[in-house]
Amino acid sequence: MKKSLLFLFGLCFLFAIQGQAQDYSRSVGVRGGLGANVTYKQFVGPESAFELLGGFYFGDVYASLTYEKHNAFTNDVRGLTWYWGIGASVLLSSGGIGIGGLGAIGLDYAFGDIPLNISLDWMPHLYLIGGNGFEAGGGGFSLRYILER
Repeated sequence: MKKSLLFLFGLCFLFAIQGQAQDYSRSVGVRGGLGANVTYKQFVGPESAFELLGGFYFGDVYASLTYEKHNAFTNDVRGLTWYWGIGASVLLSSGGIGIGGLGAIGLDYAFGDIPLNISLDWMPHLYLIGGNGFEAGGGGFSLRYILER
Protein backbone atom coordinates (compact mmCIF):
# COMPACT_ATOMS: atom_id res chain seq x y z
CA MET A 1 0.00 0.00 0.00
CA LYS A 2 2.83 2.40 0.88
CA LYS A 3 4.54 1.73 -2.46
CA SER A 4 1.27 2.45 -4.29
CA LEU A 5 0.87 5.79 -2.52
CA LEU A 6 4.47 6.76 -3.27
CA PHE A 7 3.93 5.84 -6.91
CA LEU A 8 0.79 8.02 -7.09
CA PHE A 9 2.60 10.97 -5.46
CA GLY A 10 5.32 10.50 -8.08
CA LEU A 11 2.73 10.59 -10.86
CA CYS A 12 1.38 13.88 -9.53
CA PHE A 13 4.86 15.38 -9.73
CA LEU A 14 5.44 13.94 -13.21
CA PHE A 15 2.22 15.47 -14.52
CA ALA A 16 3.06 18.75 -12.82
CA ILE A 17 6.40 18.94 -14.58
CA GLN A 18 5.02 18.13 -18.03
CA GLY A 19 1.90 20.29 -18.14
CA GLN A 20 0.83 23.87 -17.69
CA ALA A 21 -1.80 24.24 -15.00
CA GLN A 22 -4.58 26.72 -14.34
CA ASP A 23 -6.89 27.32 -11.43
CA TYR A 24 -10.47 26.08 -11.49
CA SER A 25 -13.73 26.82 -9.68
CA ARG A 26 -15.80 23.63 -9.84
CA SER A 27 -15.03 20.01 -10.70
CA VAL A 28 -16.71 16.61 -10.48
CA GLY A 29 -15.27 13.11 -10.77
CA VAL A 30 -14.35 9.82 -9.15
CA ARG A 31 -12.14 8.95 -6.21
CA GLY A 32 -10.51 5.62 -5.50
CA GLY A 33 -8.80 4.42 -2.37
CA LEU A 34 -10.34 2.30 0.34
CA GLY A 35 -13.73 2.72 -1.34
CA ALA A 36 -15.30 3.87 -4.60
CA ASN A 37 -16.56 7.47 -4.39
CA VAL A 38 -17.84 10.33 -6.46
CA THR A 39 -16.33 13.72 -5.66
CA TYR A 40 -17.46 17.31 -6.20
CA LYS A 41 -15.16 20.23 -5.38
CA GLN A 42 -16.30 23.87 -5.26
CA PHE A 43 -13.93 26.76 -4.56
CA VAL A 44 -15.49 29.51 -2.45
CA GLY A 45 -12.45 31.79 -2.53
CA PRO A 46 -8.98 31.95 -4.10
CA GLU A 47 -7.59 29.38 -1.64
CA SER A 48 -10.69 27.87 0.01
CA ALA A 49 -12.81 24.96 -1.23
CA PHE A 50 -15.46 22.51 -0.10
CA GLU A 51 -15.27 18.90 -1.23
CA LEU A 52 -18.25 16.56 -1.09
CA LEU A 53 -17.58 12.81 -1.26
CA GLY A 54 -20.13 10.03 -1.46
CA GLY A 55 -19.88 6.36 -2.23
CA PHE A 56 -19.25 2.88 -0.95
CA TYR A 57 -16.73 1.78 1.66
CA PHE A 58 -16.38 -2.01 2.09
CA GLY A 59 -20.11 -2.53 1.49
CA ASP A 60 -21.16 0.45 3.62
CA VAL A 61 -22.45 3.80 2.34
CA TYR A 62 -20.22 6.80 3.07
CA ALA A 63 -20.54 10.60 2.73
CA SER A 64 -18.31 13.48 3.84
CA LEU A 65 -18.00 17.23 3.49
CA THR A 66 -14.54 18.77 3.89
CA TYR A 67 -13.38 22.38 4.04
CA GLU A 68 -9.97 22.65 2.33
CA LYS A 69 -7.34 25.39 2.41
CA HIS A 70 -5.17 25.30 -0.75
CA ASN A 71 -1.62 26.68 -0.83
CA ALA A 72 0.82 27.08 -3.74
CA PHE A 73 3.22 24.14 -3.76
CA THR A 74 5.75 25.98 -5.89
CA ASN A 75 5.63 29.20 -7.88
CA ASP A 76 7.15 27.40 -10.88
CA VAL A 77 4.13 25.17 -11.55
CA ARG A 78 0.83 26.98 -11.87
CA GLY A 79 -2.11 24.89 -10.71
CA LEU A 80 -0.17 22.60 -8.36
CA THR A 81 -1.28 23.11 -4.77
CA TRP A 82 -1.04 21.29 -1.49
CA TYR A 83 -3.97 21.47 0.85
CA TRP A 84 -5.15 20.67 4.33
CA GLY A 85 -8.68 20.48 5.61
CA ILE A 86 -11.19 19.41 8.21
CA GLY A 87 -14.64 17.96 7.80
CA ALA A 88 -17.43 15.68 8.91
CA SER A 89 -18.40 12.21 7.74
CA VAL A 90 -21.31 9.79 8.00
CA LEU A 91 -21.06 6.02 7.55
CA LEU A 92 -24.19 3.90 7.13
CA SER A 93 -23.52 0.22 7.74
CA SER A 94 -25.40 -2.92 8.68
CA GLY A 95 -24.12 -2.35 12.23
CA GLY A 96 -25.58 1.14 12.51
CA ILE A 97 -24.57 4.72 11.83
CA GLY A 98 -21.10 6.21 12.27
CA ILE A 99 -20.71 9.98 12.63
CA GLY A 100 -17.38 11.70 13.03
CA GLY A 101 -14.76 14.14 11.91
CA LEU A 102 -11.88 13.91 9.48
CA GLY A 103 -8.68 15.63 8.56
CA ALA A 104 -7.23 15.97 5.07
CA ILE A 105 -3.84 16.67 3.54
CA GLY A 106 -2.96 16.27 -0.11
CA LEU A 107 -1.76 17.49 -3.50
CA ASP A 108 -4.05 18.93 -6.19
CA TYR A 109 -3.21 19.67 -9.84
CA ALA A 110 -5.30 21.18 -12.65
CA PHE A 111 -4.08 20.70 -16.22
CA GLY A 112 -3.97 23.89 -18.28
CA ASP A 113 -4.70 22.47 -21.72
CA ILE A 114 -7.44 19.97 -20.86
CA PRO A 115 -10.32 20.26 -18.34
CA LEU A 116 -8.95 17.66 -15.91
CA ASN A 117 -7.87 17.82 -12.29
CA ILE A 118 -6.09 15.14 -10.26
CA SER A 119 -5.48 14.95 -6.54
CA LEU A 120 -3.87 12.59 -4.07
CA ASP A 121 -4.71 12.83 -0.39
CA TRP A 122 -4.82 11.27 3.04
CA MET A 123 -8.01 11.61 5.10
CA PRO A 124 -7.85 10.02 8.56
CA HIS A 125 -11.23 9.72 10.31
CA LEU A 126 -12.30 9.78 13.96
CA TYR A 127 -15.78 8.37 14.46
CA LEU A 128 -17.35 9.80 17.62
CA ILE A 129 -20.65 7.92 17.29
CA GLY A 130 -20.58 4.35 15.97
CA GLY A 131 -18.01 3.48 13.34
CA ASN A 132 -14.61 2.01 14.22
CA GLY A 133 -13.15 4.88 16.27
CA PHE A 134 -9.95 6.18 14.64
CA GLU A 135 -9.25 5.10 11.06
CA ALA A 136 -5.88 6.19 9.69
CA GLY A 137 -6.09 4.54 6.26
CA GLY A 138 -8.30 6.98 4.37
CA GLY A 139 -6.05 7.85 1.42
CA GLY A 140 -7.25 8.23 -2.15
CA PHE A 141 -6.64 9.38 -5.72
CA SER A 142 -9.20 11.59 -7.49
CA LEU A 143 -9.73 12.30 -11.17
CA ARG A 144 -12.15 15.16 -11.87
CA TYR A 145 -13.61 16.92 -14.90
CA ILE A 146 -13.36 20.70 -14.54
CA LEU A 147 -16.82 22.23 -14.97
CA GLU A 148 -15.72 25.85 -14.62
CA ARG A 149 -12.35 27.62 -14.57
